[in-house]
Amino acid sequence: MSKVTFYGAASGIVTGSCHLLDTNDVRILVDCGLFQGSKKVVRLNWQGFGFDPSTIDAVFLTHAHLDHCGRLPLLVKHGFNGPIFATDATRDLTKIILYDAFKLHKEAVEEGRLGPGVTSLQYTEDDIKKVLSLFKVVKYGEFYNFKNGVRFRLRDAGHILGSASYEIWIKTEEGRERKIVFSGDLGQPGQRIIRDPDYIREADYVVVESTYGGRLHPDKATTVLEFLEILKDLNKNRGVAIIPVFAVERAQEILYELNLLVERGILDKELSFYLDSPMASEVTRVFERYSKYYDEDALLLLEKGDQPFRFPGLRFVKSVRESKMLKDAKDAVIMAGSGMITGGRIGHHIINHAYKPTAHIVFVGYQVPGSVGRLILDGRKKVKIYGRVVQINAKVHYLQGFSSHADQYDLMYWLRNFGRSVRQIFLVHGENDQREALAHKIYLEMQHNAYMPLLGETVYLR
Repeated sequence: MSKVTFYGAASGIVTGSCHLLDTNDVRILVDCGLFQGSKKVVRLNWQGFGFDPSTIDAVFLTHAHLDHCGRLPLLVKHGFNGPIFATDATRDLTKIILYDAFKLHKEAVEEGRLGPGVTSLQYTEDDIKKVLSLFKVVKYGEFYNFKNGVRFRLRDAGHILGSASYEIWIKTEEGRERKIVFSGDLGQPGQRIIRDPDYIREADYVVVESTYGGRLHPDKATTVLEFLEILKDLNKNRGVAIIPVFAVERAQEILYELNLLVERGILDKELSFYLDSPMASEVTRVFERYSKYYDEDALLLLEKGDQPFRFPGLRFVKSVRESKMLKDAKDAVIMAGSGMITGGRIGHHIINHAYKPTAHIVFVGYQVPGSVGRLILDGRKKVKIYGRVVQINAKVHYLQGFSSHADQYDLMYWLRNFGRSVRQIFLVHGENDQREALAHKIYLEMQHNAYMPLLGETVYLR
């Protein structure tokens, strides 16, 4: 009997997405991501997969975020040798993500930041090269026959460049065909750069994310106005805004909005803008290469000769030396990774500026429990970064309207398109309160008892 086992992004854990679809004849892994957040959650990366990687026939990769692709090198190291299906943009972004993650992983091991028992690397650069050699590019909307009666189709998930939901058709032991949909991470409609998520009609089983299953995002216009007020405060008080950005999508979203504000002359006076992330700069070049995935707003800018991610006053910071020179910056916006302040250059900027009452820390994306970003967002006045205790006197903001995740309204709209065909909905990739809120909403509006799987739990598809 066909079954799905949830090896990540379950039991209230948002990260580590990894779901094994087993039809008895075919074993497909949907994503193979890194666990991020608290020390307890991060330790899961060192506890094995729970299955034999050499028995996996294929990986269906939904998108390039680290919590969806970060353990692919480890999967290869332990015997996986099948195809990795994904869009072309996901392939190119995954390459950047994996090499950057390896660099950080190597530094953490060498500096002993992973604990006294961790003295060797989990994988090597050769494993990353093997991962990249296994990619098989597939297109949105086209049907693909895999093997033993399994076929699939990618749909645009509207989350980041190249992100996909998977429709998978399998054969039961009785010869009937069943359809299971894995949402991946879904985006909110109306984003400036990325197209809206595709709406899928009919499925027997749906595995859907629930990151914001109990929340509603502010509308984009309200968020942009709040962002503008922060920028005007910088004009007035000669302050600095520190923005922890995710290199993929969020950095480009912020650059896009700043481009509109600057080139339309909306700011009172000139500010300096710094993208202090070589990785985000490289990702931005990938975004510029794949304009075929843009929505109407971004395409219209291009038609007018406006590069969406470049504008007067913007500098792409390359070297560590240049980064250190931002210590005394004023009238400036500094964007740097990582997005949850779990590493990278952003930590140094927080150390250098967060003690100033004229400074702003602007969160534009989800903060995993246990991360430094989450601690600051929850009101902690002292946090430890790179072994130093940092006083947080800066004003702290959370601009949820920039989120690349669907909120409860968006998730429900996406789910309602399946109509009455759904036999079971599984909620993953969400903290327990968010999963529970979405499950309650699904029951009220769709009369379905959505299921919230535990980590390592197996469910059968009848």
